[in-house]
Amino acid sequence: MKRALFILSILLFACSAFSQEKDSAQIRVMYRYKAKNFADREGRSEDLLYLDAGRNHSVFYSRRTFLLDSAKEALTARGLSPEEVFLGTKGMKQGIQERIIKNYSSGHITVFSKVLTQKYWYTDRMDSVEWDLTDDTLTVGSYFCYGAKCTFRGREWQAWYTPEIPSMDGPWKFTGLPGLILKAEDSAKEFTFESIGVVHLVPKVGIVNPLESNKSGYIETDRKTYLQIKRKSVEDIKGSITSQGMTILSVVDENGVETQIPKRVMNSIELQ
Repeated sequence: MKRALFILSILLFACSAFSQEKDSAQIRVMYRYKAKNFADREGRSEDLLYLDAGRNHSVFYSRRTFLLDSAKEALTARGLSPEEVFLGTKGMKQGIQERIIKNYSSGHITVFSKVLTQKYWYTDRMDSVEWDLTDDTLTVGSYFCYGAKCTFRGREWQAWYTPEIPSMDGPWKFTGLPGLILKAEDSAKEFTFESIGVVHLVPKVGIVNPLESNKSGYIETDRKTYLQIKRKSVEDIKGSITSQGMTILSVVDENGVETQIPKRVMNSIELQ
């Protein structure tokens, strides 16, 4: 079965390689995301994530982060100071920072993110996930799905895909099944992606690579170094802030009382 999936992937890559025009997303899959971000806390955070998929590429990102970044850019373009931009967007929620672009023809994944004020990017491979198909079935929304399992970066995952949508894509870095992945959950149920809707985009939405725009400012790194930088920003925020050339003068709570930065232990979706 793995061999059949590998052949299917090659065929899909070959077909998409013929199209060289700038890509635009034709469908949008909306996922409800739940995550246990801290190993020493039981709470779960939630976010609304979009997968915008075209003929040759897809982009996976947080709607919250997109709206917040767009608002900041608009206010900055109006000439507002950083303090005014902060006040103007103070009530908006921040989502996950990672923006993931998959290139179907090359088999590459490019991850863009920001840790504190610094932007980073690195590449990964689409073929790093090896699936085993199962007899499990599940209905997600209005779509009948089949099950598959994998071990990926230290976690065991269960996914459900639908052949009704002939795409090998899915949430986060998942790809390679004979149908769109509509749900994925790790065995500890600490991270869950579940589709809450699929829509056709009219008009289509362009898929923009930040490295090809004037908004770059990204530092190239590798996956493991990025994970180390991200972990430090959670578990040693003072050291992380200092390493980016900033200084903490004081930390105050919502009542204006000086306090200490709470210690946290990051629970990464990638353990390896």
